[in-house]
Formats: sequence, structure tokens, C-alpha cells
Amino acid sequence: MSIASCHAVNFTYKGGPRIKTDDGNFEIGLNGRGHFDVHSLYPDQAHSDYPAFGSQLLDANDRDGFNWRRTYATITGRIYGVNFKFENDFAVNATTAFPHSLREAWIATKLGPGQLTIGQFKPYRGLEEITSSNEITLMERPSTSSTGIYSGRQFLTGIAYRAMIKDNMGFGIHVMSLSHFGLPLAGISYGGRAVWLPVDKQGHILHLGLSASQDIASKDSLLVQAVDVYGGRQGITQSLGVAGTSLGTPSHNSQSTIAAETAYSVGPLTLQGEYAITKLDNTHQTAGSNRDSTIQAFYLQASWFVTGETAVYKKDRGAFGKPQPNGLWGALEFAGRYDLTENFKQSLTADPCRTGTSKCQIQVVTLGVNWYPRSNIRFMLNYYLTGTTIGNACLSTSTRTDHFSVLSFRTQVSF
Repeated sequence: MSIASCHAVNFTYKGGPRIKTDDGNFEIGLNGRGHFDVHSLYPDQAHSDYPAFGSQLLDANDRDGFNWRRTYATITGRIYGVNFKFENDFAVNATTAFPHSLREAWIATKLGPGQLTIGQFKPYRGLEEITSSNEITLMERPSTSSTGIYSGRQFLTGIAYRAMIKDNMGFGIHVMSLSHFGLPLAGISYGGRAVWLPVDKQGHILHLGLSASQDIASKDSLLVQAVDVYGGRQGITQSLGVAGTSLGTPSHNSQSTIAAETAYSVGPLTLQGEYAITKLDNTHQTAGSNRDSTIQAFYLQASWFVTGETAVYKKDRGAFGKPQPNGLWGALEFAGRYDLTENFKQSLTADPCRTGTSKCQIQVVTLGVNWYPRSNIRFMLNYYLTGTTIGNACLSTSTRTDHFSVLSFRTQVSF
């Protein structure tokens, strides 16, 4: 004969299937998302006086077509006082198969007023970088994110702590290896982010934030580089500098970044922007000496829910999410963004961008329409108008700006 205690178990399906015991000591849930994209690019004409920089696409069909952007399966839960999350992206190619395909994979526990996290996750950087891919307003993140100045370093492994000091003030700090699962533990990244809400009311938010970080690369770590991907994921990739690529550099090279962010949301209107300045060590040489690069990146963005919904602010992340649709026909959102990235050190004698030109500046205007027929379904239409100001290739040529445009459509489903 044995005596055993029984615990009632609850099954819920809202927001994905979830199992939870009545005492709250055990909980596990399954979520997923699928992002399916279509792209159409409209190129400019190549010019014989300039290198193949940016927008000089040779054929309108070079990058057109369909692609699975994301196919996430996510397991989250809690066992007594320990929370956990494991998330894998199955929409990857053979070179980034498991465990490289893992996105977030961590355990966390409450410590004092906040949460201590160990594993793989996003470092605490900017507003748009920390926002979930299910909730970003436009299909791509701006240049102040891992689509730009933090290229290739969206998910890192390490330890972090975040907490709310007051109901309207919070912070997060991290110390991480400059690697993700599947790579050797090498290099180091450390930094943090603080946010403050001077206005914190239902449907009325003023957000201010500041972040700073330093990434120190070694020969076995991820590269420390700024690479702007513009015109959508199938668009153009342009390097703005890679730390440690000039001759005779030391074995460890760093990137130091400081960034400010602000957002204002009132009713159906949300305005936001970020400005980042970053320094890359030893990106090029002039007069036989190693030189550093200074890169600026900023964007201004606006969105408006025609159907009257208000963006949801998530204090645990210090970022915005998307609301439940109000009406029978769902929610309709219009959005636009201006984005600029530039390497200040580019010249005819200094060439950190490796373009052989006197200027290295990228500008992108993105216009978007989002329709949410249900809270877990979104259709996104984005139009990108890009310009690359490359200056000139020699003293006898004039400044030139290349342009091309892209039309992208996404079907997004999550549970």
C-alpha cells in the first residue's frame, strides 16, 4: 500500500497549448510562429566608373522570390522557482543547422526584485532589437539593431540580470561570450540598458532609454562588424567596417557602442526613434598606421492604427507589442520609417567599407501596411526605397547616389 498526493492539472489553449498544476509549481507550454515572405526587387543600372556597390543589381530577378523567413517552435515553462525557454528556428539552411538554429535557450530564476538568466538570449541593447520578431512594426529591423551595427550577434550565450526599480523604471545588464550555441566560447560582450517612463498611463506612454555595450572579439569568436542589410532580407548587404581587419592588428579587437532611444504612444499613434554611435577598432590603414572607424546609425519611425487600437507596452521587456484587434474585420496599421547609416572615416585614402569610394552612407525609406484579421495572424506589405551615397571613386568623378526599390509581402501566423 502506498499513499501519494494528487495535484489537479489545468489545460489551456489560449495563446497556445499549456499545462499547469494548481499549485503553480509546474507549467509547460508550446508556441510557434511561421513567417513566409515574398520579394520583388527593382534595380538601377550599373556604372563602369564605380565598383559594384550596394544597389547595382544586374538583374531584376536576381533576388526575387519566396522564402521561409522564420519557422519557430518554442517551449516555455516553470519548475518550482525556475523558468525556462527553448526556441529553435527550422527555417535555416544546412550550414546553420542545430545547434546553430537555436534562438533563445535559457533558464532563469527570481533574484531580489528582478530575474537572473543564464543561457542564450538577446543582449540588452536597443528598443527595436529587443522587440520580438512577431511584434516589430515593419518586416525588418533598422540599422541600430543586429540588422546593422550588431551584425551577426542577435543571440549570445552568457548571464544577465534585469529588474524594475520602480513601476516606471527598469534596467538590464549582461556579460556574455561573443558566441552562440555550436561555436566555441570565445570573445566577450558586456553592457546594459536602462529605461524610464516619464508618462505611464493606459494608452499614453512616453519611453526613454539608454544602452551601452562593448564587444571584444578573438580569432575564435563571432566577428565584430557593422553590416547594413537594406531593402529587405533579400536586398543588399554592405559592410561598414570589420574590427581587426587591417594588417598587424592585435589578436583582440573591440566595438564600443552607446545608443539613445525614445518612443511616444498616445491612442492609435506611436512615434519612436533611436540614435547609436559605435567605434570599431583597427578597420583600415592610412599612411601605414592602423585606424579605427566611427559609425552612426539612426532611424525615425511612426505607426498609426486606422481602426483605433493602441500599441501595448511590455514593461518586462521595455518594448512595445501589438494589440488585440477591436473590430470584426481586424486591425489595420499604417507605418513608415527613415533609416540612415554612415561610416564617418570613409574617404579616398581610408577605405573601411572596402568600396574604393569617398563616401559610405546608406539611407532607406520604408512604408508599410499591416492587417491583423486575428490577434495571431498578420499580413504585412512593405515598400523599400533605398539610396547609397558612395561619393566618388577618384578625384575626376562626381558624387553618385544609387537607388533601388523593393516590394515585400509577409504572411505571419503564430500560436
